[in-house]
Amino acid sequence: MSATVATGRGGDATATRLAHLLLTHLTLTVAGGLTSVIVARALGPGDRGAYWVIVTIATTAAAMGNLSVEKSQTALWTREENRPAIAANSPWLGLAVGAVAAGIAFLAVAPLPGVGADRSTLAWGLAAVPVMTTIVYVNNVHVLRARTGVVNRGSLAGAALQCSALAALGFPGWLTVEGVVIVWALSFVVNLLLLLPSLPLRRPREGRLAARTLSCGLRYHPGYVCHFLLLRLDVLILNAMSTPASVGIYSMAVTPAELLRAMTGAVVQVALPRQMESSREAAAAYTARTIRITAVLAASSLALLCLTGPFLVVAAAGPAFAGCVVPMLVLAPGVAAAATAAPAAAYLLRLDLPLVTSLMYGAALSANLVLNVLLIPEAGVAGCALASTIAYTALAATQLVWFARSVGVPLRRLSPGAAEVREIAHRVRGLLRVG
Repeated sequence: MSATVATGRGGDATATRLAHLLLTHLTLTVAGGLTSVIVARALGPGDRGAYWVIVTIATTAAAMGNLSVEKSQTALWTREENRPAIAANSPWLGLAVGAVAAGIAFLAVAPLPGVGADRSTLAWGLAAVPVMTTIVYVNNVHVLRARTGVVNRGSLAGAALQCSALAALGFPGWLTVEGVVIVWALSFVVNLLLLLPSLPLRRPREGRLAARTLSCGLRYHPGYVCHFLLLRLDVLILNAMSTPASVGIYSMAVTPAELLRAMTGAVVQVALPRQMESSREAAAAYTARTIRITAVLAASSLALLCLTGPFLVVAAAGPAFAGCVVPMLVLAPGVAAAATAAPAAAYLLRLDLPLVTSLMYGAALSANLVLNVLLIPEAGVAGCALASTIAYTALAATQLVWFARSVGVPLRRLSPGAAEVREIAHRVRGLLRVG
């Protein structure tokens, strides 16, 4: 397969998928912003912090307990004969693995002071874990099949339910921490229900391939856990070393940065099938081009966030969250760096070096942990953001250097230029036509 830009029907199909994904991510960005504002104004910094801790615990349980099956799905997808069984196995495997993870998390967290004080709210949050795990597995299958439209519809339906339900409950003043967590959990259920009909559920499940999928995933899981904790551990450290109000402030700083990551994620999703299915040489050239495009998108999003974010966030969330501006600006460059390196991280799965991957993510996590412990007492929420930015940037640089050396290209070939800007402008015009 040629590494150049696809033309003809294939290129049109890719451009259409990218346009739909970008529109979806833009809509999710707006919905996520509205949700954050509704919750912030209804709960205030303290209760928003309590809600964010529950969400962080649930998402951490899902990440640590999912056994990186989606990584093994991607690795095994290169063999065409595996694909039908991988798709058929994904729903029941996700529910089973997620249920075990939720149970272990509840037993581990419920006895802790403060975090497990409201067990019913914690239970609602952890009830979402099996559904979240299944969504990860099923979404990955749809992306590998280049059926991103199914993923889009599920994500939009879940976001629509969450945003509308919170608005309906928030404006009369009926929202509580438990209510917000329940709505959050139900949004995943709606998402999953729209994903399942497109899978071959009637195909017999294949236990041998499921066992192989779990075994392969476990090889990548230490690195994946370290990567996830790198993105989420700062919230738990801040909660332990500071106050729920500080966590609430930090959660508002994190939200715009996470939305920046979501926007560039559209390109990564569209690129994944070609990265996994083409020859290694073609995939390397395609990945390098995708990195350059993602770098332009990340830089543009970063500039937009820095120029408008401080005013929009405070105006929307209220003066009680004015303290989120500085940590938001400190955190954004690190998130942009991580978004730029995401295509390289996806390609590195082809090298089948899980130990090296785990060491890379483990080093970044260790640095983040040490920096948080050192900086939070001195700089508070801003120190937490600075620790994460340093760790994210170091990890992104490592991934880009590793990719460049593994495919034998100089780093300067990963720097974007006028060609990438023109291509993005062309894609944006195509997006507007599709929209």
